[in-house]
Amino acid sequence: MILGLLLAAALSAPSVPARPVTTLEATSAPADVTGVQKDHLPLAPLPDSRLTVGVTVGGQGPFRFLVDTGADRTAISHQLAERLGLAPGRGVRMHSVTGMTHARTAAVRDLRVAARALPDVTAPLLDANHVRADGILGTDVLRSALVRFDFRAGLLSISTPRRRAQRDGDDTIVVEARQRAGRLIVTEAEADGQRLVVVLDTGSEVTIGNRALRAALNRRRLLREGGNIELASVTGEKLPATYMALDELRIGGLTLTDLGIAFADAHTFAVMGLTDRPALLLGMNALHAFDSVTIDLAARKLRFDLPSGEAREVSGRRAS
Repeated sequence: MILGLLLAAALSAPSVPARPVTTLEATSAPADVTGVQKDHLPLAPLPDSRLTVGVTVGGQGPFRFLVDTGADRTAISHQLAERLGLAPGRGVRMHSVTGMTHARTAAVRDLRVAARALPDVTAPLLDANHVRADGILGTDVLRSALVRFDFRAGLLSISTPRRRAQRDGDDTIVVEARQRAGRLIVTEAEADGQRLVVVLDTGSEVTIGNRALRAALNRRRLLREGGNIELASVTGEKLPATYMALDELRIGGLTLTDLGIAFADAHTFAVMGLTDRPALLLGMNALHAFDSVTIDLAARKLRFDLPSGEAREVSGRRAS
């Protein structure tokens, strides 16, 4: 059995300029679901700014799970699996940002976010010290849900999509996407005429670009040097990267300016068949620039709510 688990990288010991980070009104401990609006839970920022939510397993918890649209399979820490006495499954091959590894699995049943039941899964086991959470919610359990990151309020909602026409405000930009291996990708993106593929990755703190994109942007002299960093996989392995800044990235009807990108030979691109095509994994440093981001995996749509009073151009500095 092969799991194409494309788990996100975390920024480790960056030698990059310090920039302001959006502050979330959230707790650093697992959310208490008592008295919280149905299907809405406080977001808890990890040290690297990725976001977790309280999840119960078999009626126990809540535990901290990372919400990751870049992972096509849900995972759980081996520490939590042992604590809960979960039944073991057979080993699988797992793909991360640094390469392919073998992993044990466990049967995860009765998975819930607030009042919402999620599908049962057989989840690869990871080390909580590497994930910095108790587990990861991937697109296998989120594909029929509407996921909304409300950065302004510090809330995450996971709800059932409404299929009637939705009326968007003047500050909302809707971007059409495609689905590949359970992930949303946007092909209508460019930087100064250079076309590229964008993969939405809420599990990655930093946006990651491939070698083909770096070469294309360098030819147009669109990048600014920022220094060398390391990307840390959830498997504990490290990957060297070069942190650079892009002046302008256009995705659908919106424009991101001054976006920080870590360029690396990430295994994720090879698994998705994007090694030779300019592409990037759009991480949380870009998404934090908005008041909220809504992800509809079933309808293949992304909704970006701009900060009040801003034009359709947002600065990546807000979250880098």
